[in-house]
Amino acid sequence: MKAITIKQPWASLICTSRQDDPTKGIKDIENRTWPTKFRCRVLVHASLSSWSTRQLGLYLTPSMVNELHKIDFNAQTLLNLPKSAIIGSIEIVDCVINHHSIWAEKSEFSPYTVNGQDNEGFEPVYNWVLSNPIK
Repeated sequence: MKAITIKQPWASLICTSRQDDPTKGIKDIENRTWPTKFRCRVLVHASLSSWSTRQLGLYLTPSMVNELHKIDFNAQTLLNLPKSAIIGSIEIVDCVINHHSIWAEKSEFSPYTVNGQDNEGFEPVYNWVLSNPIK
């Protein structure tokens, strides 16, 4: 089985089901600089390194913070998340640019070619759409 390595706390948020929709993880998107054609279940490996609370503070939008408050996520939680381990699995169900999820990083232009020519300097962010988390 294939695996993807993700920094904490994203790995745990991906593998934790939402209360309002158990088929979705709290974080339902993984952002990457490359697309994937995989449409299958993959293991989620929590990397040895993780985001610091300062880095998270710079990255999180108000919508993301609201989602984290719903599950009582705080700085102490961040310190206790497992690292360097397989913590669950997830299904990759799609790969798009500019998904509507609050967790999706947006790209400035879409599509990334203009009149058949590559738009130099534009590197799209691919939003891997995730479903059916198992912790």
